[in-house]
Amino acid sequence: MTFNIVRLIAILLLASIFMLTFASSPNIAYIPKSLPYPVELTKEETMPRIPSEKREGIVSYYGERWNGKTTANMEIYDCNLLTCASPTLPFNTILKITNLDNNKSVIVRVNDRGPYKMDKEGKALRPLIPHPKRIFDLSKGAFKKIGNLDKGLLRVKYEILNKDL
Repeated sequence: MTFNIVRLIAILLLASIFMLTFASSPNIAYIPKSLPYPVELTKEETMPRIPSEKREGIVSYYGERWNGKTTANMEIYDCNLLTCASPTLPFNTILKITNLDNNKSVIVRVNDRGPYKMDKEGKALRPLIPHPKRIFDLSKGAFKKIGNLDKGLLRVKYEILNKDL
């Protein structure tokens, strides 16, 4: 019996070491080679600096279907948080999204990639292709703050708030 307990402890210890060694990798943001917005680079910077500017486009939302799944920056998605997916902006970019029809605004943080083109079953096409008409996928919570969920799509303007990128 003592031998089984020692063997169990040894297995748990090895599993813990394995998890710590191979499961902890740094979050690396995807930086595309060409960006759809102007960037400024200084000699000291390794990341592009995105000027604070206002843009317009169409947004959609993603909800409960994705709850509990891992986002592109390795967070667990919660549809009630004020987050969004962007195909190109760096993770943790803070955006002010304003509905052009009712002038309601929400502040969101980029924590995922998308929106992508989908097939008829709602699965992303491979290789991943950014959606040609939509600029962001808002979380359900963020979308609800500025528009009607039944509508599904909103015309918005957005502004990048954290100028230190």
